[in-house]
Amino acid sequence: MIVVKKKKPKIKPIHRVYCTYFPSGLYYIGYSGKTEKLYEKYYGSSAYVKEFEGELKKETIAIYEKKSHAKMQEFLLQWQQRHDPNCLNSMLNIRLNKEPLSSFVPITWTPKK
Repeated sequence: MIVVKKKKPKIKPIHRVYCTYFPSGLYYIGYSGKTEKLYEKYYGSSAYVKEFEGELKKETIAIYEKKSHAKMQEFLLQWQQRHDPNCLNSMLNIRLNKEPLSSFVPITWTPKK
């Protein structure tokens, strides 16, 4: 007897650009491809976030179907905020193929005060 396993339907990934706010006014802009359940508890992987003890707030800035669009938006927002002393992003790491970005349209965003 042959047992045929049913394939689980593949969940389409969601790619988010978010901002984590610290009580001091500092903030961190990041990207996440986590599922909804994991994303609820996720505030970033930077040392600032991992070492912080206290309550953090998170804002979802944008949601994309394409990872390349989310990563480009994350980079553009980090670049836009590079002179803001409250922005904790010091590493800008981007490596993207330009073809999937042909339909990308950047958004306008400013951090909450």
